[in-house]
Amino acid sequence: MGGPTEPEPTPTPSTQLDATQVQMGNANGPGVYVAAAGTDPPTDLTTAWPSAWTSLGYLSEAGPTIAQSKDTAAITPWQSTSPIRNIVTGRDLTVEMVFWQLNEMTLGIYFDSDQPTPDATTGLINLQVRTDAPQHQYAIGIDTTDNDRVLRIMFPRASLSATGNMQIERGAAVPLDCTLLALDNNGTLAYVLLGDVPAPSPVQTPLIGGGQGIQTVSGQAEHRGRRNTPAEAS
Repeated sequence: MGGPTEPEPTPTPSTQLDATQVQMGNANGPGVYVAAAGTDPPTDLTTAWPSAWTSLGYLSEAGPTIAQSKDTAAITPWQSTSPIRNIVTGRDLTVEMVFWQLNEMTLGIYFDSDQPTPDATTGLINLQVRTDAPQHQYAIGIDTTDNDRVLRIMFPRASLSATGNMQIERGAAVPLDCTLLALDNNGTLAYVLLGDVPAPSPVQTPLIGGGQGIQTVSGQAEHRGRRNTPAEAS
């Protein structure tokens, strides 16, 4: 007869208190981009956004807000007053943001209209809000950073689902409050990338008098190599 069974080791929780995982919502460069629906986004955290993606400019200080909701149906059996299953019948994923820059792109999104081409001479934007135009679709990209930790969220296909009031008030920026709904793209609603981005390596630059220097992030040069003689220094 064997001895007592050793107790199973307690598994280490996969998530612990870690302040480095608390993410601040700072814009990473322009921070918000738009492209034609289906445009490929960056697949990592360091690649610059391709030229097909256009910055949407300044947003209100609240920044973009990602939201999601689900519709469910409870399955309750004859023998119970409580459900035994809760089936998801619908899911919405949205991003809301308030544009502060008024241009042909932001106005086109807000009014869900064809993007006009500004006049080459005067820069005049002539946008027609039509009743016979189809709904427009876009790809949306959000890019945020907190020190060396980057968060990117991309909707490969999205369309305008709601707008807020365009309040034209003295002493305040005219807001274009837009909510865009993510659309199914071959089973995918969004891509979420999160991770640490290493600091750039110092750039070696030649120094006057010979030797090599390392250009640090702070912009100061650290001298490497032989020292200058008094004659060389003079």
